[in-house]
Amino acid sequence: MYKGTIIENSLSDKGILDQTKIVKTWQDDDWTLHNVLIEEEQIPNLAKYIADGPWYIHLWHPGGDEVKVVFKDKIFDIKYSDKSTWAEAVAYGKSIGIPDEQLDFIID
Repeated sequence: MYKGTIIENSLSDKGILDQTKIVKTWQDDDWTLHNVLIEEEQIPNLAKYIADGPWYIHLWHPGGDEVKVVFKDKIFDIKYSDKSTWAEAVAYGKSIGIPDEQLDFIID
């Protein structure tokens, strides 16, 4: 299982939330956020539900180093502990208008 946070506002179709295990939901200003658990094989399908615009979702194995950075049209596999593996994902995020400070891929 992968863990992550999905910003509901980033989805073109909220139906994908029915295919995840929602652990927690909360509001942050105008955003509704969901901490979720999702199977690895569901991740490519998740990308299809991301709205146009500067959005992404990152997911990780709890207690692990593997992170999947999911954009609408691309998925990157990075190692949290090795920032050199982040370069392509960060460059792509910037190219679609995501600010540097939001490309931090925080895990717990």
